[in-house]
Amino acid sequence: MLKLSGSKRQYIIIGVAALAFILGLVLIYYQYNVLMDLRAEVEEEEIAVDAAQADLNRLLSHRDRAGEYRDRLEFARGKIPEAAREEEVLRYFQRLIDEHGLKASEIIFEEHVEEEGYTTIPLSLTLEGSYSGARKLLGNLRGSNRAIRVDEISLSRAEGGSELQISITANTFYRSQP
Repeated sequence: MLKLSGSKRQYIIIGVAALAFILGLVLIYYQYNVLMDLRAEVEEEEIAVDAAQADLNRLLSHRDRAGEYRDRLEFARGKIPEAAREEEVLRYFQRLIDEHGLKASEIIFEEHVEEEGYTTIPLSLTLEGSYSGARKLLGNLRGSNRAIRVDEISLSRAEGGSELQISITANTFYRSQP
């Protein structure tokens, strides 16, 4: 066995202790970094769980309202007939125009557009009359028994008069045959 003097032995012990201390600090630093990474992952997972819970709550809410959605779907389907019936639309608009003191300059049905499950009938109306009459006509369209989507409305002063020229671009629909 190797014999060391007392001072050399002290230096070796101090060196081993310093080395152990430094290794301990390195291990603590490494463990601290691992701990911070794990905390970040946990935080990300908690955010993901919160988002999933919010989605689940939203879906459960929709499930609870399924009956209402079915009723609304049936109501909407009832507003889309199985045939174009443009003459009914024309009569409906003419009735509203007359009822609200407006005059029709032009009502034009444009080419039908096939969509998935239904067909769109674009139409444009040019009317003359008062702002109040136009507003009431549009209010009645909302409560129509047939689905009518108004896409654009423009108002301008009619030439040589005090009345408005009202241009309406709209669409009505019918179900496509399967």
